[in-house]
Amino acid sequence: MLIEVLPSAGSPWMPSLNYKIAVVVDVFRATSTMVTALANGCQAIIPVLTTEEALERRKTEKGALLAGERKALPIEGFDLGNSPFEYTPEVVGGKKIIMTTTNGTRAIQAVANAQHVWMASFLNTESIAQAIFKYLESNQNIDGIVIICAGTEDRFDVPDTLCAGMLINRLGNAAELNDLGLAASMLYNMSKENILKTLQETEQGRYLHSLGFDRDVTFCSQTNILPIVPILRDGEIVWDTNGDIKDY
Repeated sequence: MLIEVLPSAGSPWMPSLNYKIAVVVDVFRATSTMVTALANGCQAIIPVLTTEEALERRKTEKGALLAGERKALPIEGFDLGNSPFEYTPEVVGGKKIIMTTTNGTRAIQAVANAQHVWMASFLNTESIAQAIFKYLESNQNIDGIVIICAGTEDRFDVPDTLCAGMLINRLGNAAELNDLGLAASMLYNMSKENILKTLQETEQGRYLHSLGFDRDVTFCSQTNILPIVPILRDGEIVWDTNGDIKDY
């Protein structure tokens, strides 16, 4: 099976998504925050592209929270930014969240036509790998996996590619990889003993540090601490709390 890694939400080349599983990775911070929100009882996350679309959507989603960022900073007038520490059970429990981010929600929209779309971060890579294994056992019509890295403003970045490499390595060596997939796997093998230090030294890690989000970098570097499988279903990101993926 071919695993293709794309460098950014604005990747100029997109493979056919027919009969493909897509995995979206935005370590800093959209997918990390989505996983955290679902772990803390969020009912669903609705990804949208623009602030205007978010405001319009809330008119039909009474009680939903508005969340997101631009250039890593909270959007004026929104309820939440993009730090996972904001998404506590007290704030998000039982709520729907309408979210727009600079890169992450764009990446989700870019692969929304895939047969299935999962959200991955370091926090839940093992759970995503297990979900993929289980799905492939009973579905023979999948002919590939596309991992789309959100990147940074349409550019390659290390955090997402490193996480893609972690997922690739967990999925096993039998897969055929495109060149960026091979590079991601190699990057992970070089960095896996000190993921936090690597992330702190990246461009986005330094930028978050400059904004005072050091503990976000530390939190997002933790591996496999949340057994969450977020999936895009009917335009909303949800989690089956029973862990049963047969209906996906």
